[in-house]
Amino acid sequence: MDNYAKILKYCAFRDRSALEVRRKMAELKLSEQESEQMMQELLEDGFVDDARFAESFVRGKMTYNRWGRVKIRAELLQRGVSSSIITEQLNNLDNDLYERNLQYLVGRWHRENPGADKAKLYRHLMSKGYTYDEIRQCASNQEEP
Repeated sequence: MDNYAKILKYCAFRDRSALEVRRKMAELKLSEQESEQMMQELLEDGFVDDARFAESFVRGKMTYNRWGRVKIRAELLQRGVSSSIITEQLNNLDNDLYERNLQYLVGRWHRENPGADKAKLYRHLMSKGYTYDEIRQCASNQEEP
């Protein structure tokens, strides 16, 4: 299988950011000229699209992992997505789903850790990407068991 076919298969498996594709090309030890030519073709043919990748990533992390905005932003930045695309995608978040996710996580924490220190709850939820203010507001709205 030639390198272009490998990269196409890599891109077809799931949405990838341009940086992820470039890293894969480097892994395959492609020359810089060959990589740039291949990347241009991938962009033109729609196999690589950072906006589509960011939209898919945000949807997946919100729905399945229940991540907050902070963690999603950091992860997208690490994957080479531009700040403008990230901001656009985070502004398009379903706020109701976001709040339900946070309420679910707070409720689950209280069920699994009865009588646990509130600081542990805050640390846990901040590691999931929620801000202190979001957590405080949600935790104060929910009654502990």
